[in-house]
Amino acid sequence: MGKFDEIQNKIKLLQPVFKTEVVDLESCFNRILQEDIFADGDMPPFHKSAVDGYACHSEDLTNVLEIQETIQAGTVPAKTIGKNQCSKIMTGAMVPAGCDCVFMVEDAEETGENWVRCTNPNTRKNICYQGEDYLTGDILIRKGTIINVSQMAVLAGVGKTKVKVSAMPKIAVIATGSELVEPHEKPQPGKIRNSNARQLVSQLQKMSLEASYQGLAKDNFEELTTLFRKILETHDFVIFTGGASVGDFDFIPEILQQQGFEIFWTRTGMKPGNPMTFSQKGEKYVIGLSGNPVSSLVQFELIAKPAIYRLLGAEYRPPRIKAPLSFDFKQKKAERLILIPVTINTNGEVEPIPFNGSAHINSLVYANALMEVQPGQTEINRGENVYVRPL
Repeated sequence: MGKFDEIQNKIKLLQPVFKTEVVDLESCFNRILQEDIFADGDMPPFHKSAVDGYACHSEDLTNVLEIQETIQAGTVPAKTIGKNQCSKIMTGAMVPAGCDCVFMVEDAEETGENWVRCTNPNTRKNICYQGEDYLTGDILIRKGTIINVSQMAVLAGVGKTKVKVSAMPKIAVIATGSELVEPHEKPQPGKIRNSNARQLVSQLQKMSLEASYQGLAKDNFEELTTLFRKILETHDFVIFTGGASVGDFDFIPEILQQQGFEIFWTRTGMKPGNPMTFSQKGEKYVIGLSGNPVSSLVQFELIAKPAIYRLLGAEYRPPRIKAPLSFDFKQKKAERLILIPVTINTNGEVEPIPFNGSAHINSLVYANALMEVQPGQTEINRGENVYVRPL
């Protein structure tokens, strides 16, 4: 088992520490559900017509039928349908008791005023039966679900106007590195603009998590120690970029150990993005990402994001699909899991984009997926399937 797989197993063993809160239905999109949602009635709640047509008894389909009434959606049938009788009915309307068929308007021929016959004796039933979607008491959405668009509809459909979800954690973001300046500044010789912080805050926003950006921190042991102590007093998570490696000015792992944090790992087994720290002290968590933009994006998506979701009580299963290569891939070394920015084209094929390593931020502009190259894999031929993770 490789280092990356070991980390995924460690994430599964993390114990959720989330608190909960109750929010209005309108505010729960993309939040983490913390209660099972049960059906408060059958769906559909009655036999309803799937088409615009005529409700009748199937044994009368070959006969001329007398129209008793027109049934609109939202109304209750007023007439009983007897032998050689029918009711005109709209899509979604309640089917009269005893009727077991609705033939479509397209299959109907009027033979006189209030008389009609079916021209398709092999018509389908065209009825949505009571309870065929779900029955009263069924579990519709399970605790731990990240609420998406479809689940919003289900919550509304069962009248769930107050929803129990994981409370928002307090997250701080720090960018470390004496070489960094903020985006509005023109970098002087030896300096570069801070792109990681905006990328990281946006990744958190995509999870509907708010982050407090704490600004830039220089590579100074005493200053970093003071900053970490202060921020941890008021935040649940601290996520920083840079300073997590083994360089002369990478102080974060030592600071965390001095502050009593347990460090779960310092390497990911991925390329790009091998140096990374994840640490815990009580209910406080510090996540250290690489200073290189592609590395930090990969680390967040594949490790930090699943870990945060796990700690917040979410059942998070990121999509990972197979797709054929549109090119031949070769490499010399294959010691780690390699993640390469790629695009999935309209034919469902994996296409390469220019990528020169972990500092090549512009490659992310056109990437819509990350291609996996497994350890030990040095060659993949065009047309062979590879795993890709959509971004």
